[in-house]
Amino acid sequence: MKLMHSSLKATLFTLFIVIFSFDLSGQDNNGNPLPHFLFPSFKRGIVLMKTGEKFSALLDYNMVDEKMINELNGTYRYSKNPQLIDSIYLENRVFVPVENAFYEILSSGSVTFFLQNKSNLTPKGADVGYGMKSQSVGPTRHRRFEIVSVIYQFEAVVNIDLPPNVEVTPASVFWVRKNDKLEKFSTERQFLKIFPEYVPEFKEYIKKEKINIKSREDVIRLGNYCNEIIKKRE
Repeated sequence: MKLMHSSLKATLFTLFIVIFSFDLSGQDNNGNPLPHFLFPSFKRGIVLMKTGEKFSALLDYNMVDEKMINELNGTYRYSKNPQLIDSIYLENRVFVPVENAFYEILSSGSVTFFLQNKSNLTPKGADVGYGMKSQSVGPTRHRRFEIVSVIYQFEAVVNIDLPPNVEVTPASVFWVRKNDKLEKFSTERQFLKIFPEYVPEFKEYIKKEKINIKSREDVIRLGNYCNEIIKKRE
């Protein structure tokens, strides 16, 4: 898994200023809820291409298919080639491409913390842990969007409705990029193993601040603290 490096420092503040929310209704165009999406409705965001071009679009993230979806004139599309995208700024969050998915940046500095926003579809009544992609439980048609000189190129269409008789189960994963290597963690023990040289400081902070390793907000706090400590030692 190779993470595409993002140039965030110079553009972060400027792009956040121009982002604003656009709430469609908390549902899709058919009035159906979107529990498998990160946000309750499509929001206005900024897509920054690796070429330096940027454009505004209504976006939301499908956590089951792990695709960034664009809504335009009632049609839903996904990116044909995410690796051409440098970063996406959406709802005061920053997303970067990792293979065909987009990971959310939680904290950046000497090390970078990411959240892989992910869910599974579980057939109702099935054993816990039996997850699947939406394409495997219902028909899905795709339309891809890409930007060339800030012009959309359309192909096929995406059906964002959930198939019947399924439940959405959380399956998100936290990652740390250290020395250009991505390592995931879901427990305190796994996290401390990534930073053997900082175990006393990080362990004390986790205990003192009552950090919940499974909480997005707590991992943001932890990531910011880690970068402060590492910077002091550099």
